[in-house]
Amino acid sequence: MEYDAILIHPPAIYDFRKKIIFPGPIAYTVSESTDEFMIPPVGMLSIAEYLDRHGYRVKVDNLSERMVTDSGFDAEQHIKGLSAKVIGIGLHWCVHSQGAIELARACKAAHPQAMVVLGGLTSTVFSEEIIGKYGFIDAVIRGEAEKPFLELMKGLEQDDKLDEVPNLTFRDSEGKVRVNPMMAPSETLDEYDYTRLDLIEPQKIIYRNDRGGSWFIPVCRGCSYNCATCGGSRYSYKTYLSREKPAFRSPEKIAEDIEKLAKQGIKSIFLFQDPRMGGKEYWTKLFAALRSKKHTAVNIAMELFGPADEEYIRQMSNTGLPIVLSISPESCCDGIRKAQGRKYGNEELFRTLRLCKKYNIPIGVFSMIALGDDTPKTVKDTWKIWEQICLINREGSGKSPVHHAFGPMILLDPGSPAFDYPENYGYRLKFNNLEEYINGMSLMSWHQWISYETKYLNRETIAKLIMDSIEYSIELREKFGLFSGHDASARKLRFVTINKMVMDVVNQVMEIEDEAERFETVSAFKKELDEALSRMVPVADDM
Repeated sequence: MEYDAILIHPPAIYDFRKKIIFPGPIAYTVSESTDEFMIPPVGMLSIAEYLDRHGYRVKVDNLSERMVTDSGFDAEQHIKGLSAKVIGIGLHWCVHSQGAIELARACKAAHPQAMVVLGGLTSTVFSEEIIGKYGFIDAVIRGEAEKPFLELMKGLEQDDKLDEVPNLTFRDSEGKVRVNPMMAPSETLDEYDYTRLDLIEPQKIIYRNDRGGSWFIPVCRGCSYNCATCGGSRYSYKTYLSREKPAFRSPEKIAEDIEKLAKQGIKSIFLFQDPRMGGKEYWTKLFAALRSKKHTAVNIAMELFGPADEEYIRQMSNTGLPIVLSISPESCCDGIRKAQGRKYGNEELFRTLRLCKKYNIPIGVFSMIALGDDTPKTVKDTWKIWEQICLINREGSGKSPVHHAFGPMILLDPGSPAFDYPENYGYRLKFNNLEEYINGMSLMSWHQWISYETKYLNRETIAKLIMDSIEYSIELREKFGLFSGHDASARKLRFVTINKMVMDVVNQVMEIEDEAERFETVSAFKKELDEALSRMVPVADDM
């Protein structure tokens, strides 16, 4: 079928099936998305629906899912078989830097007459670099792309008139990089639709289990918080997306979304962003709208950007829907957390956890390590707080679990305050631009992808602390009866011992000067490792 536009979600590493890659713990917190991060951002769907609504033939092609789920899938032949005037490629999260650029290269080679366009937060930050360095990419749509993409389609119909397309960075007829002004961002998300799953191909990752599918609904776009390492911070939205304040989706629309998604077989819905940013009137109406859907067979996941009071947790409980919460203090050390931009203490955190226990709402506490002010001692202090969280889970008679989780940052978000002003937040950048992200992620092992150091920690120490934290987390779960001794041993072998071995082998291999010998050595190791892993009983990536 001939399309006006095809939006493609790339794998993190385009040629991951051919390259020797040791991804390590990079995707532990999103294991369902795999190491190739194959769940597309919800904005790709809202762009597609907006174009479809205005009469354009469009689809979202999840190339990442096709490549991950089908070992026999021929990506090159698939790309050659595409037919569209515009090929849009998502470069939202920086983990897709290599995958998006190499996919763009392949698309332009297969379809030289098509316009190849990138979009997403990371491509927005690096838009001028992309157009200046990569001739096979014709344009970048910066910021919020629904309306600018529509204007791009109209401009192409008017003899390729691009000068007035808002948010567009492109190369003009003389080869110069042109940066068009930003349009005012939307004041409400009610004008977009996030439920047209029929526009996505394929859909195996959406409907990935017998319990039904899962999808996302944004509570808002933008943020009131200014966390140092977040590319979606208040600073980042204002600086790169011209957004001064969050735009919300009305509670009535969210309730409609839930009903529409439930009719499509979606059983789990993540309402991302903290509703409290809209004020008490907003979240009160939201909970009332959710309460009206209490007989709808869906599970809801929601976020807390900070501690919650009893009124908020009680009203959430009164919706009658099964809700799971997550809170991200980022560090479990008060001082490190406050420097990161989360200005509350552990006692406030613990009160929130106990309220969730009281009202039987499960909650996960997510933290990171190797932040700007972290030291080996503060990381161990964070471990102690994990144990306190486990103890809170044992308190009282509440049935809902309280648990800790952590994930390594590895890649610092471009456009975050810490990326733009690293010295102010205790960071030293190892990757300063998109080309360095691509080159870094073209190396073999996850520990070579760490894109930053801090004033106290170099990359070698960061990698070691990540492994030590995984090991401690497993031991803690065993101590509190969440893992059996056998399960804990299996996880240590897969997630700690093997990753440490990979780091040592890769470091040794990188000392080999002869490229052919280096490749032969690491290939033999990879083959031996893959054979060993195939004999192991699979375990969940639950840290």
